[in-house]
Amino acid sequence: MKSKVELGVNNAFAVKKWIEPEEWVRVIVEEIGSKNIQASLDLFYPCLKEADYSYICSDINRALQKYGARISSTFTGLNAYLQNMLVHPEPVVRKAALDYYADAIKVSAKIGSPVIGGHLLSFTIKDYNNKERRAFLMQSFFESMEYLSKVAYEYKLKSLTWEYMPSPYEPPHTIEEAVELYKEVNKRSFLPVYLTFDLGHTTAFNLEKGNKNRDVFYVLEKIIPYTDIIHLQQCDGIQDRYWPFIPEYNKAGIIEPKKIINLINNYSDHKINLMLEFMHGFEVSGDKIIEDYKASLEYWLEYL
Repeated sequence: MKSKVELGVNNAFAVKKWIEPEEWVRVIVEEIGSKNIQASLDLFYPCLKEADYSYICSDINRALQKYGARISSTFTGLNAYLQNMLVHPEPVVRKAALDYYADAIKVSAKIGSPVIGGHLLSFTIKDYNNKERRAFLMQSFFESMEYLSKVAYEYKLKSLTWEYMPSPYEPPHTIEEAVELYKEVNKRSFLPVYLTFDLGHTTAFNLEKGNKNRDVFYVLEKIIPYTDIIHLQQCDGIQDRYWPFIPEYNKAGIIEPKKIINLINNYSDHKINLMLEFMHGFEVSGDKIIEDYKASLEYWLEYL
């Protein structure tokens, strides 16, 4: 089992609370218990331009060396998720999003992360409902991804990753869409583009009860060959909960680590990073957040 999976932690929980690299690396390694980190771009404030991120990358590298940790991937956070990014209606904003991702690739290279990705696009309702407009923006998106793959190749990254989402406005959100778009983007790419699958992202509003695309285990089985990262959250299959794996939520949730591990072992031919990613309210104490991550990590380690 161990050969195909590696457990880690997405550090987006550190926003506003442990913003200094020395602090979030220490917390993840010494208090939570993981040395495998997915770095959220939300911690690079206020933007990803060289003047802002260069010194932060140096601080990250010093902290990683001090605590013997590593960044296995960099990933978008709430800052990007709240935007339309590469399919924004305005060309100038699409260009700004393209620059953002190009800078994110450079950040990844500076901190030794071989993979970069996350949320890449979200259609406005107006554009989504206009078939011709949607097709135009998707073509623009594919061209943007081809360019970003060139940048990533130039900076010697291993791959890009694109998150499977819980809304039709944010493709891909079904098995069929994921496979089709995976093939299309990889036809143009200078390096592999994989999928990131979040265990709570099979809850799109347009998927009726009984639709196989609502079954997290069925979806995972079908897209595992195209997946390199799985975001772990406890959830109930009804909403995108982002619950930690603690007793009260394990009783209410449907995610069983053994099922996930078995699916990976049966259907994947490559290693997959399993990254814990929860969303606590901003009113929750730092101690509670650390406690939930530590307990969840220990819970999953029992199955590895």
